[in-house]
Amino acid sequence: MLLTSLMSFESFERLAALLGREHACECGRRHAVPTRHVVYAEDAAEELARLMREESGGAAVTVIADARTWEVAGRELARACRVAGWLVKEHIVPDGARGTPVCDDVTFEGMQAGVPAADVYLAAGSGVINDLTKWLAHARGAPYGVMATAASMNGYAAANVAPSVRGVKVLERAQAPLIVAARPSVLASAPWRLTAAGLGDVLAKPVSVADWRLNHELLGEHFCPTCAELISGLEPLYAEQPHRLRAGDAAALGGLFYALVYSGVAMTMMGSSAPASGGEHLFSHTLDMMDAVDGGGHDLHGRQVGVGTIIAAELHRRVWAHERPEVRAVPQAVDERLWGRLVPAVAAQYAAKQEGLRGIAAAMKDTQRWSAVRSMIKTAVPSPGEIARRLKAAGAACSLADITVARARAREAVLHMHEIRARTTIVDVAWLAGVLPGAVEELMDEMGCMDGMD
Repeated sequence: MLLTSLMSFESFERLAALLGREHACECGRRHAVPTRHVVYAEDAAEELARLMREESGGAAVTVIADARTWEVAGRELARACRVAGWLVKEHIVPDGARGTPVCDDVTFEGMQAGVPAADVYLAAGSGVINDLTKWLAHARGAPYGVMATAASMNGYAAANVAPSVRGVKVLERAQAPLIVAARPSVLASAPWRLTAAGLGDVLAKPVSVADWRLNHELLGEHFCPTCAELISGLEPLYAEQPHRLRAGDAAALGGLFYALVYSGVAMTMMGSSAPASGGEHLFSHTLDMMDAVDGGGHDLHGRQVGVGTIIAAELHRRVWAHERPEVRAVPQAVDERLWGRLVPAVAAQYAAKQEGLRGIAAAMKDTQRWSAVRSMIKTAVPSPGEIARRLKAAGAACSLADITVARARAREAVLHMHEIRARTTIVDVAWLAGVLPGAVEELMDEMGCMDGMD
């Protein structure tokens, strides 16, 4: 295998050994990984059909795709299932108003009514199709698998779904797939924007892990070093020489795909998104939610996350520059003008955060404790300039212009993204430390000249 020639075989085997088993971890918890196989080969469709038959014992399967992914992978997967002896049904998820399917409650309700019942459900697609299939299979109590069509996001093996419900981006518990499969040639031919979005999603890991450790140190949230470092051995394949990814290097693309898959495995092991989602993801979710309010549009999730990662890294840099921050009061209510019809849902999340904010504020006033946390975290986050250079070298989004969001809209997102989730992140600490709102204009200036950030 090409990947194992570039990373130690022992490291690769250690990742594969997690699949399909439960184990006691050094963190004190037992972690279970329901995903039993990751197949990355040109015969992935045949293997997915065969392995799913062996693992599930089912006889009827529904293959779910959209109009584009059906042609790329769905048709082939349905054919492979028939050859493997399955009774095959098909469902094409309709496009939304903007020409692609949407993962939201409306689409899901339509699928509940319209998707043929089956013993097993197979997704042929990436983010939206995978999430919708996962959500449906979980609701119907059936196993599912996925044939990935792009290395575009880290949710393939995650046991959660990130839909919009009544316009609000939420995290729904669902189930992990039994099998994740992909053909290297299909991933290589995917639109570059999708692959670049995957890079943006996975480069967020050091920042999200820093937020996780921050919550562990200041609020006592459980932290698992194994989950935090699960994909570290893969990072050199795509992060250290990101230009190779843009050039179509097979090892870089394979490394990215496996990193995305095992990033999802880490979330499943923890039962939360903490290993792969922190303050940087809030920027993307907020832009999506603003679009739900005013129809102003948004970009691909991973592209927005890449830009959000640069912003979050800069917030980390500014926060940890303070040896003894003066704790500031934070707004007690959400901005009703911005959130419109989403005010009740956003306000509920923000209200649930208040206890955590009080806990962090108290910890910040403890000079010794703050100093210890500061020393631990400030060197763990790459500089915003380093993140931007990696994204730029790969041809990925690294500025506001790249994701076609106006400065004023990005400014609103940065000033209000802490309101949408009950879980605390570096964004909240930035408010408590007085970095926000004052630094927002400088942040907006810097997002236009990434090469100058360090």
